[in-house]
Amino acid sequence: MSQLHLVNVWADPQPGPGGFNPMPASMLWLPDGHQVGYPAPAFIYSMRWGGYPYDPLPASLGPQLADRGYAMLSVCFRRRGMEGQLSALPDNDLTDLKLAIDYLSCNGFVKIFLVGEELGGNSIVRYMAKHKDSRVSGLAWFNPVSSPADWLREKVGADKYAATAEYAAIAARQGAGMDVRIDLVADKDFAIAQNALPFLSWWGPAADTRLDRMMPALAAPVLALAETEASPALRQELSSAQFVTADTSSFGDKLAKWAADAGASLLRMPSMELVAIDSPTRLTGLFWSPADGAGGKTATLLIHGLTSSPLSPLFLKMAPVLAQTGTAVLAPEMRRSGWAGHETSVLDNDLIDIEAWVSFLLERGYEKIVLAGASIGSISVGRYQSVKPHPNVVAIAHLMPTADCPEWFRAAAGEGPYLAAVEQADAAIDAGRGEAELIDVDIRQPPPNKYGGRFRWTQRAASWLSWWGPDADSRNTVHIANAGVPLLLLSGTDDSYNDEARFAELKAAAVNAPSIAEIWYPGIDHGLAGVETRVATDLHAWLQSVGAV
Repeated sequence: MSQLHLVNVWADPQPGPGGFNPMPASMLWLPDGHQVGYPAPAFIYSMRWGGYPYDPLPASLGPQLADRGYAMLSVCFRRRGMEGQLSALPDNDLTDLKLAIDYLSCNGFVKIFLVGEELGGNSIVRYMAKHKDSRVSGLAWFNPVSSPADWLREKVGADKYAATAEYAAIAARQGAGMDVRIDLVADKDFAIAQNALPFLSWWGPAADTRLDRMMPALAAPVLALAETEASPALRQELSSAQFVTADTSSFGDKLAKWAADAGASLLRMPSMELVAIDSPTRLTGLFWSPADGAGGKTATLLIHGLTSSPLSPLFLKMAPVLAQTGTAVLAPEMRRSGWAGHETSVLDNDLIDIEAWVSFLLERGYEKIVLAGASIGSISVGRYQSVKPHPNVVAIAHLMPTADCPEWFRAAAGEGPYLAAVEQADAAIDAGRGEAELIDVDIRQPPPNKYGGRFRWTQRAASWLSWWGPDADSRNTVHIANAGVPLLLLSGTDDSYNDEARFAELKAAAVNAPSIAEIWYPGIDHGLAGVETRVATDLHAWLQSVGAV
């Protein structure tokens, strides 16, 4: 059985056209028992022209998909009804779609598919052509139509279309584009009531809504579902789409199969609990038991990046997927968690904290411990197994491993500012102010970062020296040499800290590891946004290959 919820995905405090909130109630169908935050594949429905979220087709598809384990969000676009149609522009649809994707993504949904009905399909194609959103896995278009201008010209006739477009263009040129009204009846089922400027932006001959301008830029797979055979002209316009002719009653089955073929996984819901240890201060963590309830012997310890926490977006999406595999997952707090922790915690605190969390897992009965460190967490897990090798650690995964810290900071700050920061930090420690004095440095990220991103780095003197000083023991190339367990190097090709040369350097340094694997995600940046569940499934496959699970 499905659950129906009314949700507001609108995030802009400014009122919409006419002073009203343009998106008060979208309709969200969820699988029975689904809890917000757990990964599930989802569809976003883009309504037809003049449609509403509760139209017959989305109202039928929502429960069908939810009963098959998928969520479906039927979006209340600001172009709904007469008020919205009068003034909404095509770009408003793109904003509304992004809000809907943000809403689902922030609430744990993964493998998002966009579904458009008639001209709503034009908007989802245009959204992906312009934004190439990595969170979207595919587009489905119900009863697709030609480019709006061509479609309307065909419906009303070339002469009537040309006269209407000229009338609207004159109004727009004379500054009355939002005052002059266009009323155009195409047939008994379709009419347009719009101000002149929005009319031109949707239907005008120069409108940025033509398919021939969008399809070449579209990388996402497209499924076209229609009740009748598509015309040769439409097939030509949607040349990259997969066309399926079917009755609307079977659209739900077709969508579910298409999503499954695209890699959407229906996940069981693992139990999650808040746990705590003393190390020596109280630290909390999020612990996922295996989803099948089996008493597996392997647990994965996810160590977060620089200023992150157990609430890392990457970990919150990875952990429930890993827990599907019969392994337990722990995302722990460290003393360096959050900005305050980063600013004050010294490098050796990570050793003590990881040791305490490993002991926690052993006390729970787990015998095989996998260390997975993300970003600077890679330094933490590599150094832990190098300095305090634990016999129960069976594998180490470096997710987006960072550069060697001292060399990276020297390159980022520049030689002069770096040496000045070292001198200031040393003097502060000599004067007993190591935990109080702030090191404040402007840096620009060095290659492989493509843009030289600039930000201001602040950290207490003792903490800064322990991580970034010239004698800091925070070099992955040093500690990876002491790893005597299988290693995984995993990153996106657009990562700010990794490229093939860096991975080659790390692999060359790992002289004692019995095996080293590497995984790359094309076009993905630091943080692995958009591929979190793939990371989890790839991580599990690697653990199986090395006998860790």
